[in-house]
Amino acid sequence: MKRSTKNWLPYLVYALLSFAILGPLLRIGYILSLDMVFTPHLSFTNNLYGLSENLWTVTTTPLFLLMQGASQIIPGWLVQKFILFLIFFLAGLGMHRLFPIKGIGAYFAGIFYMINPFTYTRLIAGQWGVLAAYALIPFAVRAFISLVEDGSLRKAIKVAILTTLVGIFAIHGLFFIFLAYFIIFVVKLLRERKQRSVMSRVGKYVGISALMFLGLNMYWLVPTFTATETALEQMGQQDILVFAPQATSSLGVTFDVASMHGFWRGGYLHIKDFVAYWWIFPIFIIFLTIYGFISRFKDKDTGWLVKSLTIIGVASFVLALGAGSKFTSPIFTWLFYHFPFFKGLRDSQKFVGLLCLCYAYLGGLGLNSLFHTMKAQRKEILRIGAWTLIFFALITPLYYSFPIFGTHGQLKTTDYPQEWYEVNHHLNEDKEDFNILFLPWHLYIDYSWLPNEDQRLACPASHFFDKPVIYGDNMEIGNIYSESTNPISQYIEFLLQKGDEIDNLGELLAPLNVKYVLLVHEVDYIHYNFLHQQKDLTVELEQEGLTLFRNEHPLARVYGVDSVVYITDWDEYLKLSKNQDVMGHLYIMGKGQDEIRSSEMEAVPVEKRSPVKYQIAGTEKGWTIFTVPQEVNTKHWEYDGKKSLDNLGFMPAFVTEEAEAEVVFTRFHRIYLPSYITSTVVLCLLTVGYWVPRCYKAKGKDKGYREETGDKHDIDELRDISMEQKEQT
Repeated sequence: MKRSTKNWLPYLVYALLSFAILGPLLRIGYILSLDMVFTPHLSFTNNLYGLSENLWTVTTTPLFLLMQGASQIIPGWLVQKFILFLIFFLAGLGMHRLFPIKGIGAYFAGIFYMINPFTYTRLIAGQWGVLAAYALIPFAVRAFISLVEDGSLRKAIKVAILTTLVGIFAIHGLFFIFLAYFIIFVVKLLRERKQRSVMSRVGKYVGISALMFLGLNMYWLVPTFTATETALEQMGQQDILVFAPQATSSLGVTFDVASMHGFWRGGYLHIKDFVAYWWIFPIFIIFLTIYGFISRFKDKDTGWLVKSLTIIGVASFVLALGAGSKFTSPIFTWLFYHFPFFKGLRDSQKFVGLLCLCYAYLGGLGLNSLFHTMKAQRKEILRIGAWTLIFFALITPLYYSFPIFGTHGQLKTTDYPQEWYEVNHHLNEDKEDFNILFLPWHLYIDYSWLPNEDQRLACPASHFFDKPVIYGDNMEIGNIYSESTNPISQYIEFLLQKGDEIDNLGELLAPLNVKYVLLVHEVDYIHYNFLHQQKDLTVELEQEGLTLFRNEHPLARVYGVDSVVYITDWDEYLKLSKNQDVMGHLYIMGKGQDEIRSSEMEAVPVEKRSPVKYQIAGTEKGWTIFTVPQEVNTKHWEYDGKKSLDNLGFMPAFVTEEAEAEVVFTRFHRIYLPSYITSTVVLCLLTVGYWVPRCYKAKGKDKGYREETGDKHDIDELRDISMEQKEQT
């Protein structure tokens, strides 16, 4: 019974701490903060079909599908609370299990890893995906250590699956876990350099695991490496400067990063705002870390691992400093421009997550060694000091990061405004197929209805409203206005810049199939007064917090035209719109001979077979224009096998067939579907390979047990018969 209690105690401790961290945030309602956006019904269909190629979410398709399915059964806010609870619970439990010694050191490691300035800041910033990957890293590292120590096929499978899970939650997590793997692998090889058979076995199973990982991740690797362009191409020196670590105290950015602070976005409460001598706590943690290294780096069994974690800690500290220090900036800048996909780590402070892993592991070892050293002394005062040390060590993470508990009131649960629900219902009553333009045009907006101290939130419109939404994807951080490569966004920004010069915005939005314009009364909405001056926009609904405009100009998801006009740029197109109906022509960027025929457009009936396949009725018009929403790729669409022209330089258009024809997003069938099948087959094979041998092993043990007990039963029977015979004699 006592042993069972000890086995369950870590689960109880980390579950209780997870509840304590969330505290008042467990109330009914959504936790909305910067990058954390949850809505009543989560939908990620575009991600599944490859219609929305976002580098930051390309690995998360399996997770998004699971979340979408869950939100159909339970409210979105409950899905969110469950995910956040699991993040903190698994972070503590995973670090506890990674720690090599049972006891107080393991609890220090687990508590510290789940409660520290890094997890607190990322929670406030709403970066739950980064935190989820962070929580799984100890499990993956533990599996990898087991693999290099005693390789086997099952352990290779386990490493591949856990590494994949880390990447599913955040692609950034793969950089961290691969860095840790690489250092552990190299240190292990150096340790076993005189034993070639061991080196060969280690290399063999690590290689097998790597191949398994590649097979599992084909679902995003192939689409990523075949993409025509990504957001990484837009990143440059401005990103390095804007997202560099910032000093959060007077002690400088170097100490702040070492103390697990330095997040590029300020404005959050930290312990320095409450305690004058706050720096004592990180110094104590660093002391335990150093003591842990000194006391165990020569250990016969774990010494090589202690050295590995130390190197990981140093490397992560240097990378976390990034452009924040003149000493580390050249290293980070070189990696930024030369190492594949490293631009995705422009927020270098994310590497502090690996530094926390080092602090937790080595700090726990230091605490364990120091405690037993003091406890073994004869002097009573040293024994008392040993228990005092334990108390202070366990209380340090809780006090050092105490604002994490309930976020100290900085975040509060809430719901979306009632008028948002009413507008969504109103739009759903319109059964036509159309898009919505959501304004003001900003990716991040300070919403007045949010009860948080920091009311900035990434635009939730595309997830909240059931109809497709066109919204601002311009980040507007520092000197960076936008890094979007979406042509629909660029077209909208062009029109908004000309807002005071035009009076036919509805007509100019018609080629995007925008039937409604929703203006929420937030931030600079007063600058959109020109919407009331448009002759083809009428107010459909007006409430205290928003205004809904209706586009009176004819539009359609698919329409046919008979005229082709060649233009040099959108300015020329804008001038032409003063005298001709833009919906009656196909506008091609470049030089060519105009073909002016009928200027009337014809709405073409269309049937949606799937998100990537549409059946379009025949028409006598010469060209068919197929409009797509903002979050749908405008490329790779084909009309009966024919590639598209580009209306206005981006919208798919085709030479018309009089008979019915299919418009297909070919990239799904040629790239995504084969990749999905490959990853699914590999997953099935690995699952069978992992569990079948274990089942046979379990059956073998059970059979052996039955044979053993059966033999004992036969012996007992013979003994009883013998006793009966003796009694009879």
